[in-house]
Amino acid sequence: MKQKRIRKHARRKIAILGGGVGAIISAFELTNQPGWQDRFDITVYQMGWRLGGKAASGRNRAQGNRIEELGPHVWAGFYDQAFHAFQACHAELERAGLLDGVFQDWRDAFTAQDKISVLQS
Repeated sequence: MKQKRIRKHARRKIAILGGGVGAIISAFELTNQPGWQDRFDITVYQMGWRLGGKAASGRNRAQGNRIEELGPHVWAGFYDQAFHAFQACHAELERAGLLDGVFQDWRDAFTAQDKISVLQS
């Protein structure tokens, strides 16, 4: 008589390289699926401590909490998926009670602009 082999489904290992906006949105979308903990083992690998890629910024406490930016912080109106993900993330933070009073509405994180400059050297 043949024995049936019972195989437990192992979680898929997923490595996300870098901590830029695209990487973090990928992690957010994967962890937004019901039952993701049973299906995925997700690790984000980022050089250094700061997430955000070219959109990262931080504050220098030694310089009076001056903002120090690493790259451009421009989200033009054609980033529909990015705005959708930002709204979903904000809603999740609100449901979890993790909003700290800075951005009570997701739109508070943005400043609308009606002019744009393009330079070439």
